[in-house]
Amino acid sequence: MRIHIFARAPVAGACKTRLIPRLGGRGAAWVQQRLIERALATACAAVGAAQVTLWGAPDAAHGFFMQCRQRFGVRLARQARGDLGARMRHTLRRAPGLLIGSDAFGLQVQDLHAACDALIHSDHVLLPAPDGGYVLIGCKQPLPALAGVRWSSGRECAETVRRLRRKGSLAVLAPAREDFDDPADWRRARRLGRFKPLVRGCAAY
Repeated sequence: MRIHIFARAPVAGACKTRLIPRLGGRGAAWVQQRLIERALATACAAVGAAQVTLWGAPDAAHGFFMQCRQRFGVRLARQARGDLGARMRHTLRRAPGLLIGSDAFGLQVQDLHAACDALIHSDHVLLPAPDGGYVLIGCKQPLPALAGVRWSSGRECAETVRRLRRKGSLAVLAPAREDFDDPADWRRARRLGRFKPLVRGCAAY
């Protein structure tokens, strides 16, 4: 089963912008790097590097993505144009499987295995996030159009569920897994020991 990972390049000032007031642009870029590495390690542990593609934005030529390709042995690709729904649909039309974002911080290897198993009997699979979004979507048939889904609204999971159920069978996995977006997520991650302290001179692109 192929796993696709969407990731924005870790450019200081252009990623994880809600963290910038607390961590600064370079600190937020450092967090983005760690999130991408975590997502790649989880996906590769679940299915093997040969089945993992890292989809970069705004392109796949960023130096950190190149390092990830060499380090993890995954494929690189450029995300399509359009909103999130259009980009997800384009990717999963080219290669059905599972799609996660680099901010799927709570995702575990067993969740990916469960999603693969769910697609044996279902056309689509979703794993919700506690904030009303979702950290994983998968399919063995092309996704329906997701135009009109209000992204980052807290309703995107419910709206996507309605569209998927009109087009086939759907498995919704549990428990929900947290994503990583804002300073509250940063504080929780530090409290749980999931990030090493920021160090002066850390790499940021």
